[in-house]
Amino acid sequence: MENDISSLASSGDVLFMMLGAVMVFAMHGGFAFLEVGTVRKKNQVNALVKILVDFAISTLIYFSIGYGVAYGIFMFQPASELLAKNQGYELVHFFFLLTFAAAIPAIISGGIAERAKFWTQALAAGIFVGITYPLFEGMVWGQINFLGQEGSWLAELTGGIPFHDYAGSVVVHSMGGWIALTAVIILGPRFGRWDSEGRSRPIPISSVPFMALGSWMLCVGWFGFNVMSAATLQGISGLVAINSLFAMAGGIIAALMISKNDPGFIHNGALAGLVAICAGSDQVHPFGALAIGAIAGIIFV
Repeated sequence: MENDISSLASSGDVLFMMLGAVMVFAMHGGFAFLEVGTVRKKNQVNALVKILVDFAISTLIYFSIGYGVAYGIFMFQPASELLAKNQGYELVHFFFLLTFAAAIPAIISGGIAERAKFWTQALAAGIFVGITYPLFEGMVWGQINFLGQEGSWLAELTGGIPFHDYAGSVVVHSMGGWIALTAVIILGPRFGRWDSEGRSRPIPISSVPFMALGSWMLCVGWFGFNVMSAATLQGISGLVAINSLFAMAGGIIAALMISKNDPGFIHNGALAGLVAICAGSDQVHPFGALAIGAIAGIIFV
């Protein structure tokens, strides 16, 4: 009887992780369409292909190197052994965390749109997903006892308070943003962004429908990103879901008011709110989440 209950619990966790992985995987379509909507038409196909290829490269590199660096679990074992451990939970857990890792090159891609060669960026994606991101991920969530663990260096320094990032505000989104910012500084502005006299020439959105589609796909998938970060059915929290919803709403409303109805800012305001709430989505009150999302929306605009 106990074995049956344990098996049922393991099956539930596997299904839970699988659903989360699929939801976050779908977000990569959102990254693609968001970028397609904001680049010039001549670069739209490149943007679509780039996100898909980056995900494929990320899959191979994270499976071979990154996941092991972050968590000390390497997949070079017989399939029977991997499946025997909690009905393959580690495999779907890898899939879920892969979708996080692959978000790094997707974020960078949007940040340096129209400024990088295809294969150069693909190579960089492999390096970031295989080494750079897993090292930081391991420090907060994994085996590298430095920031986020109970007995980590930071916890000892702060009197037992480790770094807390429930669903990746810093580990995923800030990491991608920091790398993208560095790349932008090195590569410079998009062609045509400034005129001959140094005056700003904003590049208009090429397709509001595509950009809106990307934003919607990301918003829907984000509930898998945040809620499924619980990793097990037993750990699931309704507070995380509601806080994600309120932060998204706060980002939208703030961007609407500050930007004076600009569709680009409004759709990205939703994403700004969701990025901001990831870290503390399991801790704050929904009204706090609303404020966090609103502040993020204002900062974005």
